[in-house]
Amino acid sequence: MLTTRCLVVGEALVDVVDGVPHPGGSPMNVAIGLARLGLDTRLLTRIGDDEYGRLLVDHLIREGVALSASSLRGGERTSRATAVIGADGAASYDFDIEWALSESAAMAEAAEADVVHVGSIGASLEPGATAVHAMLRMVSSRSLRTYDPNIRPALIRTRAAAVARVEAIMASSHVVKLSDEDADWLYPGRGIDEVLAHVLARGARVAVVTRGGIGCTLAISGGGQPVVKQAIPVSVVDTIGAGDAFMSGLVYGLVSGGLVSALTAEVFAPAADLLSALDRVVDTALASAAVAVSRAGAAPPRLEELAQRSAS
Repeated sequence: MLTTRCLVVGEALVDVVDGVPHPGGSPMNVAIGLARLGLDTRLLTRIGDDEYGRLLVDHLIREGVALSASSLRGGERTSRATAVIGADGAASYDFDIEWALSESAAMAEAAEADVVHVGSIGASLEPGATAVHAMLRMVSSRSLRTYDPNIRPALIRTRAAAVARVEAIMASSHVVKLSDEDADWLYPGRGIDEVLAHVLARGARVAVVTRGGIGCTLAISGGGQPVVKQAIPVSVVDTIGAGDAFMSGLVYGLVSGGLVSALTAEVFAPAADLLSALDRVVDTALASAAVAVSRAGAAPPRLEELAQRSAS
């Protein structure tokens, strides 16, 4: 296992698909993806003491993800999302979720982490979102901060406030990953290259927009024109957790490639070798997503599966 300590902060919930409960939630999926790839991973979340909560805790234990003690909430119910799978394998969700987080617990957990990942509902839904943002601003300058907004329009009350919150977190993050749906919702009418330039202008050093079966586009602050990467051809079973598998593959690639210090340096000056290394990192992320969509549910790859897919 790599010695880098990863903290993931955000929601854990149960996805109910065709009446069957499955462990889910974007941040929890990312945490499991990181653990499967051999990273020392801890999850700070909110889990109730009900049947669904026990399902989530058992799942995290099996997957080797450490769970912050403050994540367990006595007398509360576990959040859930009912998923509907379309003919194209894409999933839509109906949410029943609450999100609250102790700011002091978040600060304490982040103080021990080398990488801090936040995102999705946990970074947007109050009252917990305020604590997430406060934590991210206070994280050590040596810690890599990554962010996936994973916009859920059904849970957003005020668009302007939501966009402002997303952009504030972008400004506190080194790496930002958007899906093309996120980009369209946040910045309607703008092209991918324009969106990436906007994200970098907010303060991120690396920005990626994923584009489903097309692939993704990567941009680096001061690194020239965006780079388009093609998706790995694969037979798609469903897309549940695909973006999360891309995200965990991206973080793993950054860590295993020794890029954390370069991305967190006080002065960021991307040299040719860094650009080449980031190109390989994105290949790793695409391979991770390809494994996930080739099987049902949120199922990120283990290290040997990632290696096999990357080699092929």
